[in-house]
Amino acid sequence: MKKSNVVLCLALAGGLVASAAQAKESVQQRMQKIEDRLAIEHLMVGEYPKALDSANWKDYAATFTEDGELQQGTQITKGRKAIEEQFSRPRTPRPRPATEGAPAAGGAAPAAPATPAARPVSKHVVTNLNITINGDTATGTAYWQTVSTRDGKTTIAGAGHYNDVLKKVNGKWLFQHREIVNPLRDARAAAPGAAPAAPTATP
Repeated sequence: MKKSNVVLCLALAGGLVASAAQAKESVQQRMQKIEDRLAIEHLMVGEYPKALDSANWKDYAATFTEDGELQQGTQITKGRKAIEEQFSRPRTPRPRPATEGAPAAGGAAPAAPATPAARPVSKHVVTNLNITINGDTATGTAYWQTVSTRDGKTTIAGAGHYNDVLKKVNGKWLFQHREIVNPLRDARAAAPGAAPAAPTATP
C-alpha cells in the first residue's frame, strides 16, 4: 500500500473516532439536561407545593440554598433559617366583623355569633414551566394557582407566577432566588394608604 493511502486511511479512521467521541459526548450532555430538567420540575411542582400545603416549613425552607432568597413584593427573606422562622411564626387571627355581637335592631338581645366556618383547605397547582439550564445554574418561570375548598365549595383563591434562579448544590437542584408575583397582593399594596402587608404563607 502506498504511503499516501496509509496516511489517508489513518486520517479517515481518526476522523471517525473523533466523530464517535463527539457524538457520545453530545448524547451524555443531552441526557444530563433531561435529568436536570426532570429534577427541577420535581422541585417546582412536587417538593415545593407539597411542603407549602402541609405547612412543613422546615421542608419548605430546604427547597432553597443555604443563602437562598424568597421575594414577596418588596420583601426579601434571605437564608433557609430566616425563611423557616418567618413562616413558623403564629399567624395573627382575623378581626371579628364589627356587627358581630352588636345589639340587634329595636334593642333586642344580640344574635348569637354564627358558627365559625371550617378552615379552608388549600392546594397549590403549578403549571406552564419555562426552564433554561446552563450547567449547574438555571432560570425558570411558572404559573401558580391556589385552589381553596371550604364548606363544600371550591374556588380559585389566588393566581400569579414565579420568577426563579436555581442552582445545583451537591447534585440537588434548589432555589437560589424565588420571586412570588401575586397581582392581587401587589394591587392592594399599591392602593393609597394601604398598610404594609404582614408576612403570610403565600405560594
